[in-house]
Amino acid sequence: MIGAFVGAVLTITVTSVLTWDSITGGGPTNRAQAAQASARAQALAAPPGACLQWTRADRSDIHQVACTEEHLFEMTGVVDVSGVHGKDAPFPSAEQRQQLQQDRCTPVANQYLSGRFDPHGRFKVSSLTSEQEWRNGDRTLRCGLQVPTASGALYPVFGPVSKLDQSDVYETGICLGINGRNVGDPVTCDQRHSYEIIGTVDLGAQFPKEFPDFAKQDEALLNACTALAGPYAPGQDVKKKGLEIAWDNRAQESWIVGSRRVNCKLGAPLPDKSGLAPVTGSVRGEVVVGKEPAPAVTATVPPGAPATTVQPPADAPHPSERPPAHADQQAPSSPPTSQGG
Repeated sequence: MIGAFVGAVLTITVTSVLTWDSITGGGPTNRAQAAQASARAQALAAPPGACLQWTRADRSDIHQVACTEEHLFEMTGVVDVSGVHGKDAPFPSAEQRQQLQQDRCTPVANQYLSGRFDPHGRFKVSSLTSEQEWRNGDRTLRCGLQVPTASGALYPVFGPVSKLDQSDVYETGICLGINGRNVGDPVTCDQRHSYEIIGTVDLGAQFPKEFPDFAKQDEALLNACTALAGPYAPGQDVKKKGLEIAWDNRAQESWIVGSRRVNCKLGAPLPDKSGLAPVTGSVRGEVVVGKEPAPAVTATVPPGAPATTVQPPADAPHPSERPPAHADQQAPSSPPTSQGG
């Protein structure tokens, strides 16, 4: 059973930017509002390479920070969409904005990263839009990159994307929630979940010269992930607990730009193979595997808001060295670009 992570594609709708003219009076509150409005205006006008951070769900405190600091969004460029959305065009729906940014911001991201954007990696294209500015005639799409959860909340990032490994991996000991039959946001393993992450494999170490097709990846990962299961859960019989070893594959487009790391994980299919079964408990203890699909989950954090960080357990075999659930690793300095299969 080979799992697949599907990253959310988000559009961040920025609330109307306050102007200096709309803030009157000289009290501390108004001065704070003025400073916030100025920071927001600067953030929306930031050039490619700028990194933006916010803490509020409505992003009203958006501001620019150094990319080495914690941030949620890295600007990649701007696109004028007035050719397809004239001055009288209504503000696009969420679905229309998603399609627009996918079509327009993906090439921008690829150019920004000098052709090294992983379309299947942990970073997803997004855009900052303001309905008020749209109504005022602004048709500029402010494109950027971010790391969303399945529900659309955003993981913090440390460092510019160009210097980070884009492999879509989670830390050992993290469990991924379950939403119906599909993968959800990270949770603690005592909650219903779809997968438990038991380790990470660097396929580049096993295939240093050329891209391995999925059959070769599966053969290598079956052995590697099986080997990781023992140290992760000593003395535990994975199969007797109703769990199966699973992993992800790396597409050739990902491999070419340097994404080589893959998660090994444990999960269980539903009896009818229609999706993932809900699992409660870590494989290192008591496990309950459900026979029916998990209920749909209502997101507790709005899309575009900072995600709630889930830490691996303190006694995990390979404890986290960094708080975000998506581990930040440096990108390979000069990844091989062979396209052999």
